[in-house]
Amino acid sequence: MHPYCLNNMVILEVCGGGHLYVQVQFTEQFNETTKARKELEDLLSFYQPHKLNQISVNKMFITTKEGVSYKDCSKEIPKYVVGTCKSYGGSYLIQTDGSVLGCCGEFYFYPQLKDKIPNIFKQSLEECKKQSDSLYLNNPIFIDYCKHCSLYAVNNEEVLERKFIHNGYFAMQYATQTRYFVIPEYLATLREDILLFMYEKGYVGEIKGFVNKT
Repeated sequence: MHPYCLNNMVILEVCGGGHLYVQVQFTEQFNETTKARKELEDLLSFYQPHKLNQISVNKMFITTKEGVSYKDCSKEIPKYVVGTCKSYGGSYLIQTDGSVLGCCGEFYFYPQLKDKIPNIFKQSLEECKKQSDSLYLNNPIFIDYCKHCSLYAVNNEEVLERKFIHNGYFAMQYATQTRYFVIPEYLATLREDILLFMYEKGYVGEIKGFVNKT
């Protein structure tokens, strides 16, 4: 068994201008520190030339019919308010059979919704989004799952623990995951402390915007 395994989907988010935001996710499988660290470095090295928008390394979680539970992150689930989960929306997941899901938590119980799930092969993306949103806001099966899902707790209250530079990546560490963003080549030769300062102040985003326009 590998310390990390690639999730069975790549998240594609449609951004402004019709561009795709490509994110690859890995889930930590066990805690043999040395092996896990080496494989993580291999994964980061492998994807770096491809310049993906984001690589997310997630803590291991357990899924049941009732909800998602993070093994290494126990957090009391706050009272669920319909329509307020930060895990939902903006990153609709399209499966190989065309099914469109509104969040990663829905992946674990969507068969219970059967033919109510929208499908990109049968309707437009806009129609899929509207149908998915309607399920999220009105379907009792969906709502009941959300009430017991720890994604609602950690994502709605999760605090950024630290930012750091790591082997050509800018990283943001949270309780349940660490997100890695490839540092542009034209900035890669800068000292790490200067790079971190630029990321924290938002200068890198401004520079990337300027470069993309020229």
